[in-house]
Amino acid sequence: MNIERAQEITGHVFKDRAVIRAALTHPSVSALTGAENYDRLEFLGDSILGAVVSERLFSLYPESDAGELTNMRKAIVSKEPISKLTAALELLKCSDCEMHIPLNAKRVCDIYEAVIGALCVDGGIGVAREFVLKTAGDAIASHPDFRDYKSEVNELFPHYEYNVLSASEDEVKVELVAMGRRIATGVGASKKLAERDCARNAVNALKAKRK
Repeated sequence: MNIERAQEITGHVFKDRAVIRAALTHPSVSALTGAENYDRLEFLGDSILGAVVSERLFSLYPESDAGELTNMRKAIVSKEPISKLTAALELLKCSDCEMHIPLNAKRVCDIYEAVIGALCVDGGIGVAREFVLKTAGDAIASHPDFRDYKSEVNELFPHYEYNVLSASEDEVKVELVAMGRRIATGVGASKKLAERDCARNAVNALKAKRK
């Protein structure tokens, strides 16, 4: 177990090294050695991760409703992206888990969340929040599905409007008109979603023309 490396990765010097040591110890290992494991810290870190990501998404995407924000959060904190993030941070190399058990995506995620919990316990919620934003911030801000295309349209065209082309109970179709011509169309379950789809299509179409 490499505590020094874990401190370098997190950017935090632990006052109580037992806390970060526990965060890097799988329950099956503690069953053999009697050492404290990451179960409780993972529980805490999971809650903090969800709260920090939720707060950031809420600020970045003011036009998204609760359902959309929930889907965004799921895309960020699910096992696959978090396990890849943990591997990229090389947190696994700080732990002895690989020596004792086969690691799957869930266990790798547990280590990341446990480290977040350890940072909160040892340094406070602010330290834990800073680590989440430092390590997962890019995923929150730049995920291709989360871009604020409507703001980009606002920057591209000084004057434009969305017109409803058709509407039913299940689908709304709109067009984006600027400079006297149709730039793009979009569909969605609501007018807001259709406008967002239309804005995305417009931005992508303009970028394709510039290539």
